[in-house]
Amino acid sequence: MKKIIDFCKNKYKILIPIMVVFVLLITIYFLYREYKYDNYRNKQEVSVYQYFGGVRNEYTAIISYNLKDIIVSVEDKNKKINYDSTPIYYQEEDKIIFPHEMSIIFPQKDGVQYKVYKYATYSGLDNTYTLTSNGKSGVYNNFFLFDGEGLYFFPDEVTLKINNQDYLKLSANSYAEVIGGYTLTYYDNKTKESKVIEIEGKKVTAVNEYLDLNLSDRYFTLYDKKLLLKPSYNLDALLTD
Repeated sequence: MKKIIDFCKNKYKILIPIMVVFVLLITIYFLYREYKYDNYRNKQEVSVYQYFGGVRNEYTAIISYNLKDIIVSVEDKNKKINYDSTPIYYQEEDKIIFPHEMSIIFPQKDGVQYKVYKYATYSGLDNTYTLTSNGKSGVYNNFFLFDGEGLYFFPDEVTLKINNQDYLKLSANSYAEVIGGYTLTYYDNKTKESKVIEIEGKKVTAVNEYLDLNLSDRYFTLYDKKLLLKPSYNLDALLTD
């Protein structure tokens, strides 16, 4: 034992760097293993479409998943798209991807608001819709999504009003966006139509049996009280363990 102690004392200048390198190698190994675990597991090509400025844009999306089966990237196979919060609709499946982190609001649950992560999906089967965010799924109803800027997604039919006058009914799984207070863009999922109209600063609202939402001023009314919509980065995640 004394020989070992004496050896360590005499060689400590060499042993310390060796130990540091050894610890670094172990750290790098575990970081690399974690990187592989979170890195792409596979890539799938899916036919999708989005509407930009009222014009339908169909393309093949390359959707990448990691080992946790979580979407980590979406990109156009043939050209580069600068994705904003405009929902991505599957062409051959009742499924939607939200390429932007969103707020989810439940007006009938005291107006609670949560965050859903980037690349959350909303998919339907047998009239049951499942929202999946960061790998965790749940079946929810009576809610709407908000991107923090002006786009709203509605899982249920709503009536759009301009200055309190009925303008049109949007079918389920449609969206509307108010830009700068002077432009209204909407997409109707049933008719597959999208339009851009000038509203000249008029108030745009969306209503149904559980919702009274002011799109222009970003608040909804609950029990005669105005509740402001919160950006997602100020909210807790919806789907947690």
